[in-house]
Amino acid sequence: MDRMRGPFRAVSMAIIAGLALAPALVARASAADPAPASSTPAAAAAADAPAGPVELARRRVAGGDLPGAIVALAAYVADHPRDVAPARYLGDLYYRSSNIAAAESTYRAILVYAPEDRETHDRLGGVYAVEDRSKEAIEQFQESLPFASAYGHLVELHRRVGDLDRFVETFRNAVIDTPYDPAALYALGAIYRAERKTVDAIGMLNRALVLEPRSCATLSELGSAYLDQHESDLAIGYLQRCLAIQPNDFPALVNLSSAYIESGRDNDALPLLHHANAEQPDRPDTLINLGYIEDDAGRWQEAMTYYLHAVALDPLDRDAYINLGSDYSAHRLFALAEAALLKGLSISPNDGRLHYLLGLTYADQGKRELARSEYQRAAASDEPEIARAAAHDLAVL
Repeated sequence: MDRMRGPFRAVSMAIIAGLALAPALVARASAADPAPASSTPAAAAAADAPAGPVELARRRVAGGDLPGAIVALAAYVADHPRDVAPARYLGDLYYRSSNIAAAESTYRAILVYAPEDRETHDRLGGVYAVEDRSKEAIEQFQESLPFASAYGHLVELHRRVGDLDRFVETFRNAVIDTPYDPAALYALGAIYRAERKTVDAIGMLNRALVLEPRSCATLSELGSAYLDQHESDLAIGYLQRCLAIQPNDFPALVNLSSAYIESGRDNDALPLLHHANAEQPDRPDTLINLGYIEDDAGRWQEAMTYYLHAVALDPLDRDAYINLGSDYSAHRLFALAEAALLKGLSISPNDGRLHYLLGLTYADQGKRELARSEYQRAAASDEPEIARAAAHDLAVL
């Protein structure tokens, strides 16, 4: 779901063009509009929770004080144990700080008194996935449906346990049984996109959009699918339509900025990123794209400042490590490049993009066997352009 572009290895120039840096592309995860059907449950508990403590914690995180945000929010949650949104955000901050056990216990405590809170099921699924507790993760993500970010996680987990075809067949059958249900069409489209069957995804999402033409979730997912195809103009059109309906939609703001960046319109991306950052200043996605724009302008040291700030906001977000590793390696700061890419792989151990970039870094240093090992892993990537580049470099190593 990310893009890399800009050649930085002469040996692979023809293949690597388009694979050097990655503007962020945010997965659809809005609780306000998680799926395009009228039957979609609202995140009522989150809407009822007071915003004050969450916003205060977000400002602390944005200012670089993650530990202070945790201490203050934990005190609030202890006094207000049934306020869902602050407790959930506390779990998120524990997760960011790599205190996985505390994150799990916080999410589980929420589900005792809010057992149908889909967002919390989604978060708990993420914790179990990190711990390789695939069966429990699947159960939690299933409970979170139709919370939209769950579809991609479920595809990956079912692939991991070996029953992906059966999982997808369930959603295909739902479309066959209810061909005019926009929720069923959206779900299958999101699953196809997670499988990187982008043409099929676009077909399903367009069918859903005919039935629910004002669904920001469908418009955003469709725009992102066209961006996967590098069809920036189409992506821009759909994402703009989403923002006309929901002007503060964070995923659409960031994804539209990515579409502008990909089409060479960095100046059009900037106001969107500032808007998104004002909405959620504790998120790394906007900083990654602002860094990418600096890289585009040849100001790589300024870009690094943004990427490092993104890591400080969320040490478990892999995208910043991709760009850090790319820039460090391009400027022959190989020890720093290796550290950034290995940290990214500790978060996403099967990520073909990270393995490929690490292979390039090893190859530039003459570490042929280490490079070969990383290229072999990258060649198995489900991103075709990464797999092709890795296979090419493996052949010429």
